[in-house]
Amino acid sequence: MSRKILLGTMLILIMLICSECTFNVSAATATGPPKLKIYVGPISVLADNRAYNIIAVQLQDSTGVPVRAKEDTMIRLSSSLTTIGTVDSTTTILKGNTRATANFYSTYTPGSTTITAAASGYVTVQASVTTVGPIPSVLAVYGFPPVLPANGDAYGAVTVQLQDSSGYPAKAPIGGVQVTLSSSNNTIAQVSPSVTIIEGRTYTVASIKTTSDVAGSAVVTAISSGYTSKQVTITTQRMAADPTALKVYLGPPKLPADGDTYQIVVQLQNSSGSIIQASQDVTVTLSSSADEVGTVEQTITIPQAQSYALANFTTTYKADTTTITAAATDCKSSQASLTTVGPVPSKLAVYCLPSSLPADGQSYDVIQVQLQDSRGKPAMDPLGDITLYLFSSTADSGNVSSTLTIPFGETYAVGTFVTTCAAISTTITAQSSGYDPGQAKITTYLIDQVSLNVSVTADSVTVNPGEQTTIRAYVEYNGSGPATKATLSFTSNKGGSFAAPKEEGNGYYTSVFTAPNASRKTVCLITANASKTGYNGTAGNVSVTVERISLNAVTIQLRVVEDNGIAVSEASVTSTSKPTNQESLNGVTNGTGCITFANVSEGTYTIQITKQGYDPKTETIQFFAGQTAPQTVSLSKTAASIFSLPVIIVIVVIAVVAVLLVFLVIRKRRNAEPTEQTG
Repeated sequence: MSRKILLGTMLILIMLICSECTFNVSAATATGPPKLKIYVGPISVLADNRAYNIIAVQLQDSTGVPVRAKEDTMIRLSSSLTTIGTVDSTTTILKGNTRATANFYSTYTPGSTTITAAASGYVTVQASVTTVGPIPSVLAVYGFPPVLPANGDAYGAVTVQLQDSSGYPAKAPIGGVQVTLSSSNNTIAQVSPSVTIIEGRTYTVASIKTTSDVAGSAVVTAISSGYTSKQVTITTQRMAADPTALKVYLGPPKLPADGDTYQIVVQLQNSSGSIIQASQDVTVTLSSSADEVGTVEQTITIPQAQSYALANFTTTYKADTTTITAAATDCKSSQASLTTVGPVPSKLAVYCLPSSLPADGQSYDVIQVQLQDSRGKPAMDPLGDITLYLFSSTADSGNVSSTLTIPFGETYAVGTFVTTCAAISTTITAQSSGYDPGQAKITTYLIDQVSLNVSVTADSVTVNPGEQTTIRAYVEYNGSGPATKATLSFTSNKGGSFAAPKEEGNGYYTSVFTAPNASRKTVCLITANASKTGYNGTAGNVSVTVERISLNAVTIQLRVVEDNGIAVSEASVTSTSKPTNQESLNGVTNGTGCITFANVSEGTYTIQITKQGYDPKTETIQFFAGQTAPQTVSLSKTAASIFSLPVIIVIVVIAVVAVLLVFLVIRKRRNAEPTEQTG
C-alpha cells in the first residue's frame, strides 16, 4: 500500500514539475511582485533652461521583464537639486501599459541631479541626469571701446562677462547675477554702480560717464559674491581731427556658438592711436572671414561728431575663429579675431527609453539619438538639419524608423520602434555622414497570450494525378508580423504525400505536395498546422483538386479539304501521339470539313485522317495557347475512285447504247439480204 502511495506521490510531483516547465516556457507570466525601473536617455542635456522628455518609469518583474499595470499607477517624481533641473511631479502608468514618461526641465546651471521615482507599494528607484555647459566662476571686464572721449558724455562701454575657469563664456543661473562696479578715479570716469547679467545670458553692458576736458585713466572693477573679480582700464582722451585709421574692438573676445547676436565696436583713430571725432558721417564696410562661424553687418555709419559705432555680429553653432575686417575711405583698415566656443559634434549616441518592451506588435517612441562631442557631451550640428539612418540588427524583433532628423539647433531626436510578437533582442544602429555611429540594445519580452495565424496557398490548385505542387503557409503573430522559427506540419484528407517543410524566411514555410493517383476528380483538403513554444498554435487550409487536366489548355481546330480545296466531311480524325497526360483525340469532321477539340494540352500531336475513297494522311502538328486560326489538312482521292457510281452508270449507259447500235446495224443488214437475192 505504501508503495502505491509513494508512486502516486512521485507521479504528482512529476506532473507539477512538467506543469511548471510549461508555465515558464509560455513566457506570458511575470516572476515575483512587480517593481519600478527608471530610465534616463539621453543621460546628459544642455543647461539651457528647456524641457526634455528623457525620463521613463516602467513596471517590471524581478527578472526585468515588463509587466502591465493592473490599474492606473501614479508615480511621484522629484529632483535632488532643483538648481540643476526639475522634473514633472507625477506621471501615471495607465492600466494595461507598462511604462510612462516624464519631462526633465534643465536650468542654466550645469551639474548633476538625482531623479527619484516612488509609488505606493513599490520600492523607490533613482537615476541621475547631468546638464552640461561652462560653469561660471569669473567676472571678466572689457572696455567697449577702452578709449573714450573726455567730453562728459555717458557711454555703454563697459562689458561684464561671466566666464568659466578656462575663459569660456558661461550663462548666468536662474535669477541672474548681480554685479557691483566701481571706478578707481571718478574724476576721470564714473561707472554704473551695479548691473545684472540676466539668467541665460553670458554678459551685460554697463554705462560709464567721462569727465569733460579731463583726460586720464580709471580702473573699473566688477565684483559679485561667489565669483572671481576682474578689472579693465578705461582711458579718456580729448578728440582730435582728421581720422586716418580704424580700430576694431571686441567686447568679449570669446562668444558662445549659440546662433545669437552680439556687438563689436569700430572706432576712428589717427596714426598715433588717439581717438578722432568724425567731421562727417563715415561709412564703414565690414566682413567676416568665416561666415560659417559668424556673420557681421556689411556696413555701419559712424555719425558726425562721434568717434565710434556698433555693429551686430551673429554667431552660428559652429565653434571656431573668424577675423573681422573694417574698412573705410581714406582710413587704414583694421582687423580683430573673434572666437566662438561650444561643443563640437563628432558622434551619435543611441538611447532606448526603456530598453525592455513587450513583444506585442505595438509602436513605441523609445529611440533617442543624440549628437555628442568627443567627450560625450550634447552638441549641435553647425550647418543645418541632420538626417540619420537607423537599422535593427534583428528584423524579427521589430522595425525601427528608417530615417530620423535632428532639427537645426537641436541636439537629439526621437524615433519609433514597432515590436513584433517575437521575444528577442536587437541592436539599434544610428548612422549619419560625418559622424561616428551609435548603438543601443532593445529586448522584447512575450508577456501576453499570443496566437499564431496561418494562411495557406497552393501554387497550383488543380493538378494531375501524381503531379506535384508547392504548398506555402504564411505564419504571423496575431496579424501583427511574420512568425519565424515556427514548426509546420502538412496533412491531406485524401492522400498524397508531403516533402519535409522548409522555412523560406519572413514568416513563409513551404512543402511540396505530391497528388494521389486518383482515377477520378478528387478534392484534397490540405491542412498546415503551425506551432511555436510560448504561443497558441493554429491551422490553415487550402483545397487542391486532382483530375486529368492540361496545365496549358488550348483549343485545337482542324479543317480537312480535298486537293482542290473542297471540304471533306465525315472524315475520321485520330491522334496517334500526344503530350503527356493528354487523352487521345477522336472525332469526325462536320459538313464544312472542320473539327474542334477543346480544353486539351498544348504541344505536339500526330494526327491521322481517314475517309473511304481518300488516301489516309498522317501529320505532326504543334498547337499553342492563343492559337485561333484552324490548321488545314488536304486529302487526295485514291486511284479506285474513278469507278465511282456516277462513272459506272455513264459507262453502263454508253455500253447499252453501243449494244443497241450494234443490234440495229446487224438487223438492218439482215433485212437487206433478201432484197439482194430477189434481184
